[in-house]
Amino acid sequence: MEAITKDNAGFFTQQLFLIGTYNEDGAPNFAPISWISFTLGPPRCLVISINGTTRKKQTTLNIERTGLLSATIVTPDLLPFVEQRNKSTQREGILMPYEAEQGKVLNVPLLKGAKWSYECKVIETVHIGGCDTHFAAFENVNVQEDIQKLDFIDLREIDPVIYSPNNYYTVGKHIGKIGDYSK
Repeated sequence: MEAITKDNAGFFTQQLFLIGTYNEDGAPNFAPISWISFTLGPPRCLVISINGTTRKKQTTLNIERTGLLSATIVTPDLLPFVEQRNKSTQREGILMPYEAEQGKVLNVPLLKGAKWSYECKVIETVHIGGCDTHFAAFENVNVQEDIQKLDFIDLREIDPVIYSPNNYYTVGKHIGKIGDYSK
C-alpha cells in the first residue's frame, strides 16, 4: 500500500448510490455517486457532492435545470449497471439492460426493482472548488414490500454496497443497537 499522506485520504467508507435525473431529451440518466450524506433538517435532506473539476457532469447539468433527482441505494445486483454508468469502468458495446419508471411523486427516473430509492427536490446548492454540493429534501421514499415488513432497517437484508478507495464491500453481521454497549 502507498504511504498515506494528506493528499491521499486513504481510508473512508461511503454508501454508493445511483443518482437519477432526466436529460433534456427526456432520457433517464443514472450516475454512480458515493459522496453522499444525510442531514436531520428540517427538512431532512440528502447531501450529494458531485465533482466537476474539469467540466460539469451531465447529472449536475440536469439537477441545475430541473432541481430534481432520485437516489437509489446500490445493491450488489446493480454493480454491473453502476460500472456501465461510470466513465472510468464502462466498456464499449457492453450495456446492462434496465427498466426505468417514473417517480411516484416527482418527475424523476427510478430503477424498476430497486430495493430502496428516494425522490428528492434540491433546496440549495453550494459550489466549493470543483464540487457542487446539493441539499436535496426528501419528497418520497420507495421501499420494496419485503424490506418494509422488517422489524427494523436491517442492512443485511437491504445489502447496500459500501465504497472505499477503489473497492466495493457489503455489510457484515449485526453487532447490536445503540445503547447496548453502555449497559
